[in-house]
Amino acid sequence: PALAVSPPFQWSIPSLQSLLELIPPFLLAVPKKKVSHSRKAMRSANKGLKDKQNLVHCPGCGSPKLAHHICANCYSSVNRAWKTKAKQQGDG
Repeated sequence: PALAVSPPFQWSIPSLQSLLELIPPFLLAVPKKKVSHSRKAMRSANKGLKDKQNLVHCPGCGSPKLAHHICANCYSSVNRAWKTKAKQQGDG
């Protein structure tokens, strides 16, 4: 008689709520349909490179440079002069 009155079998399956707690929320955000090529192209149409509007000519050498930046040609010549001067002072 004791065997006939055993407790009902319990499955050890976690509930749905505990499964949702294990999965991070960003994994649930997936697209419902595939994005077509034309829609993808329309979305990325405004992500192209913009033209630079702040180009000016260097007053020292005349090469184009960005406004409020040092010219690359002038910088290299000044930097070369600084290095030779530092080398001469270090040797002398």
